[in-house]
Amino acid sequence: MLLGSHQRDFRRPATSDLFVRSRRSFLRLSCLGLGALPGVAGQGTRATAALPGTAAVDTSCIVLFLDGGLSHIDSLDPKPHAPAEIRGEFGVIDTSVSGIRVSDQLPLLARQAEHYALIRSVHHGNPSHAPAEHQMLTGWMGTRNGTARAVIETPSLGSIVSRLRGSRHPPMPAYVAIPWSFHHAYGGSPFGAAAHLGPPYEPFESGHLPQTADGRYEVPELKLPDDVSRARLRKRFGLLDRIGPGFGRTSSIGPLSRMSEFHRTAFTMLEDDRVRAAFDLGREPAALRNRYGSHEWGQGALLARRLVEAGVTFIMMQCGLRQDWDTHKQNFPTLKDKLLPPLDRAVSALLSDLAQRGMLQKTLVLLMGEFGRTPRIGEITSNNNTDQSGRDHWPNCFTCLLAGGGLRTGQVVGSSDRIGAYPRDRATHAHDLFATMYHTLGIDYHTIFHDRQSRPIPVLSDGHPIPELL
Repeated sequence: MLLGSHQRDFRRPATSDLFVRSRRSFLRLSCLGLGALPGVAGQGTRATAALPGTAAVDTSCIVLFLDGGLSHIDSLDPKPHAPAEIRGEFGVIDTSVSGIRVSDQLPLLARQAEHYALIRSVHHGNPSHAPAEHQMLTGWMGTRNGTARAVIETPSLGSIVSRLRGSRHPPMPAYVAIPWSFHHAYGGSPFGAAAHLGPPYEPFESGHLPQTADGRYEVPELKLPDDVSRARLRKRFGLLDRIGPGFGRTSSIGPLSRMSEFHRTAFTMLEDDRVRAAFDLGREPAALRNRYGSHEWGQGALLARRLVEAGVTFIMMQCGLRQDWDTHKQNFPTLKDKLLPPLDRAVSALLSDLAQRGMLQKTLVLLMGEFGRTPRIGEITSNNNTDQSGRDHWPNCFTCLLAGGGLRTGQVVGSSDRIGAYPRDRATHAHDLFATMYHTLGIDYHTIFHDRQSRPIPVLSDGHPIPELL
């Protein structure tokens, strides 16, 4: 099974057969974001050059994706003066920036407001999970409604960054997904994948992290079988080198040369202690691990910081695979008891940690879901399972958080109307959000890919960077 094939069973087979297991590791590791390697191209694609002077920007990006859709009114855009059926059960608190207020369920993030900007007028208009997730993870709206028919039609944000920026410090991968690049609950919505860019730009997937702060964690794909030593691994790679051109040796034939590069990079990742060390949460002090929280999101955020520090360019972290944000019922107890506390702790710890290490200016942190939730409690827009204790899907106006990356933070851009239903001013389409992200990463958001027949594939974004943030 190749990385990015989106099968749900990721258990390693019990067999200890050397050839089968080491070959599988090589094949999976061969399908990483290798955009930094010279001559590696996507599947029949090429790209125009980036804007002069932007490609050298040493900036990375961490996306925290809230599967299911965060209720903006109950978190980052509260409406304390709205009627009870709008404002809900939570209170409002001041933040560290005068004039910015958030839900009282986010006390830790409230203290970090100088590090982030809130875009309270984001919209895209599709209330169905699959096309909306496609929009927010690839930059383009999917055409297929219904999660059972979820298909990726354009490359993910991370795959595009992998293709155009590559790894900041090889042999670290360019693009890592924590824990996976898709939503298990939907049987595999592959919106973190590479699509037509091809296997070299698929994400390296960490797998589920334990919900513990003791640091005991090992990436399955970087673990050799018990009966395979590094010396034995080197012999296997040496055997590839002796088989013939196109496997271990450099070949002038394009596909064979790329396969040789993939094998060499896979071997380097398995061999290099720096890669394994980057994923080793046990190297962090216990006090810091505890600050992030024992929840998987906290440990995932800590892992994201370690990976950025080690040279990964783009990290996509799924927050919601075990418990998603699709609060059709019991919206308030679910947010209060299960969702907002670990998110508050994880994101606030990540921002403060990056800032203390002098990394925040060169690390863009983007917090978003596929849409918001209905302003009116119990209102049905897409799902008849919504009852008077829940909020349904709402893509007409929601809030995204951007931090770091050299952006102008400590501000709110745009606003929603008095009940959080529609943008009141400075309406911001999702395209503008991603144009901002690409610009921050030093990528020309006007870049165009071409297929093998030289037909243009849509630009990365038809929006424009948000000027208030630049």
